[in-house]
Amino acid sequence: MTCPHCGKEIFDNQAFCQYCGGRTGSGSPLPTTETGGRKKTAWEDRDVHGFFGGILRTIQSTLFSPTEFFRTMTVTGGLTEPLLFSLIIGMVGLMISYVWQILLQGTIQNFLPPEMSSAAGYDMFHGLGIAVLAILSPVAIILWLFIWSGIVHLCLMLVRGARQGFEATFRAVAYSHSTYLFMALPFCGGIIAAIWSIVLIIIGLKEAHEISGGKASFAELFPIFLCCGVAIMGILFLGLMAASVGALMQQ
Repeated sequence: MTCPHCGKEIFDNQAFCQYCGGRTGSGSPLPTTETGGRKKTAWEDRDVHGFFGGILRTIQSTLFSPTEFFRTMTVTGGLTEPLLFSLIIGMVGLMISYVWQILLQGTIQNFLPPEMSSAAGYDMFHGLGIAVLAILSPVAIILWLFIWSGIVHLCLMLVRGARQGFEATFRAVAYSHSTYLFMALPFCGGIIAAIWSIVLIIIGLKEAHEISGGKASFAELFPIFLCCGVAIMGILFLGLMAASVGALMQQ
């Protein structure tokens, strides 16, 4: 049989084309996108659900029914709404996280060396640092959203998986930031939010662009592994440099 998108020969009963990544019509169809079509998210349809109802329904859908949510999510309509959703959720999670840092400040000081915990400027520096983070956080969230969406979309283009354009990628990344709420949990909240966000982005890319899970996983995980690899190599290089300098000084 031939792929209905690129026209190249593929195997019979193949769900995805190995050349362009498009669905062939074989395998399991997507009933919501093929029959019902895509629709606005509850957050974007606030005239019906209201502000709090829209945001709560969207959070619930992304966290607990991500496949269904991204499968029916519209991939058009602008970047403003998903950006605003990501910003609100991100700020709520971060602000609660900052509150935890302030409340746990005394506990943290117990684990610090006596000379550091008793330093006169420690409390002021710690409080000032949290205040600065609170002010810069909205800018950081917006910049990170655009930068990471651009990187992921570039990786999708490398494997011919960017079938719906940059807006679909941006929306998948933005709505995956529902996991920012887990940053409200002390100690392990940030780790949970990061891991679950990666999973949601992969699901979102797969359903929004209607591509295979392999291509979606590559687009999200490749830049992460690349950054980790560069960081590890940098640490090793600095360690070798420090060891070399120490050896020279001992001679």
